[in-house]
Amino acid sequence: MKSIPLALAALIIAICAPAAFAQNEKELTVKTARALETSPLSNETANMEKTALKWVIETDDVHLIACGGVFALFSDKKNKNGSEMTAAYTIGMAAFKIEHPDQANDENAAQLAGLVTALRTYVAIVREKPKTKFDPVDALIDKMNNNQLAEVVNAQNCGKKQRGTS
Repeated sequence: MKSIPLALAALIIAICAPAAFAQNEKELTVKTARALETSPLSNETANMEKTALKWVIETDDVHLIACGGVFALFSDKKNKNGSEMTAAYTIGMAAFKIEHPDQANDENAAQLAGLVTALRTYVAIVREKPKTKFDPVDALIDKMNNNQLAEVVNAQNCGKKQRGTS
């Protein structure tokens, strides 16, 4: 008799565990985006970033388009913060789609959110490492501060791209 409730408990755990795991990873991804914007160089943020980025790359729960036009705005090889900004851009887009499931197909909005996360990450890094400033990114910061960043993203036509392309 005791095996029936135990079997039922095992079935419930087997069904619910993946959903709970996915929810935890989604929460971690959103938390990581915010941590990157404020303290990207901390060890805790770096650990969170690795886990969140791995999940974002491997999951089917969130679909991202790396828009070449937006990515090119900060990915110059001379930008010493390029790799950190790329991770922040990716995690920022995922966080947006998680927090705004009703806008998950609005690629321009997701690109903008990812770019904002990348730019805030850059600002936080430069605050601690001023020698890593990069003028083209500083120009984007000015556009962000003047509410012109959406125009920049919209001009890249990311929203017109099909899922799965870049």
